[in-house]
Amino acid sequence: MFNYNHLYYFYVTAKLGGVSNAAKYLHISQPSLSSQLKVFEAAIDQKLFEKKGRNLQLTPEGERAFAYAKKIFDIASEFADSLRSPSEKQSTKIRIGVTDQVERPFIADLLNPLIKDRPRQTEKIFFVSSAPSEILVNQLRAEEIDLVLTNKPIYAEDVRELASANMPVNLMVTTQNLRDSKIRISRNTSAREFLNAVPWGLIIPSYKMKLRHETDLFFQEIKARKKVVLESDIMSVVGRAIIDGAGVGFLPVPYVLEEVRSGILTLIGPKAGYWKHSLYLLGRKDAHYDETIEDVKLSVKRMEKIV
Repeated sequence: MFNYNHLYYFYVTAKLGGVSNAAKYLHISQPSLSSQLKVFEAAIDQKLFEKKGRNLQLTPEGERAFAYAKKIFDIASEFADSLRSPSEKQSTKIRIGVTDQVERPFIADLLNPLIKDRPRQTEKIFFVSSAPSEILVNQLRAEEIDLVLTNKPIYAEDVRELASANMPVNLMVTTQNLRDSKIRISRNTSAREFLNAVPWGLIIPSYKMKLRHETDLFFQEIKARKKVVLESDIMSVVGRAIIDGAGVGFLPVPYVLEEVRSGILTLIGPKAGYWKHSLYLLGRKDAHYDETIEDVKLSVKRMEKIV
C-alpha cells in the first residue's frame, strides 16, 4: 500500500497544475514535494507526470490516478461537511454536466437566480463542466456528476428525464443593422422574404450540431437559400457573431434573451418561434434529489415560458 499523504500531495499538484503552486498551498518546500511525489510514483510503479516544455503534465496513468484521487477526496470533503453542526452553514455541491452543443453564457443565466436566492444557512456550490452528451451520461452513471443538461433525449434504463423545455427558435438580426440598412419588417414578414431582402450572410452551427440539422430542415421547408459567412461548432461563437452584427442566424430565444429585451437584437418570426429546440435535464434513476435539484428543474422548465 502507498502513503495517503503522498496521494494527497499528488492530487493537489495535479489539481493546481504544478509543483510550485502545490508547494505554496501545502506550505512545504518544492524540493520536498518533488521528492515525495517520486516516492509515490515508485510505490505504485507508475510515472504520473511528464515535462512538456516548462510545464508539468499528467501522463495517461496520471490522469487515471487523478480521477480516483478526486473521488476519494471529494468523499472525504462530504464526510467532513456531514460532521459539522446544523447551526453552521451547510455546503451543497451540485455538479452539472452541460453538452458542448448548448450555448455557454446561457448556462450562467440559468443558474444565476438559484445562486442569488439561496437561503442564508445553505451554501450552494455549482460546478459546471462541458463535454459531448455520451461522455456526460457515462460520468452521470459513475456518479462523477449529478445532472446532465443536453439538447438530445437519452433513452436508458438507469437515466431519467427530470425536466425539459421546448425553446422557440427565431431568426435573429441586430437592430442596428436594420436601422442602417433601412429595412422594414412587420409581424407578417416571412423568413424567406427577409433572407432574400437583406445583404448579410448566414451565421450557422456546424453540421455536427443538432441546431444545424433543425435549421437545414427549416430551409428545405421554406425552400430558401442563403450564403453562409460563418460556421462554428461552438455555440457561443455563433451567438456572439450574430449579436455583433456579422450576419443573421437562427437561435433559441432564451440563449439571447437579454439582448432581445434590451433591443440589441430583433426577432423575425412568430412569438412561438419557427420551431422548438428542446433542452433536457437528466439524472440517475436511483438517485434521491433535494430541493436544490428541484430548483434547477424549475429553472429549466421556465425557459419555455420566459419569452
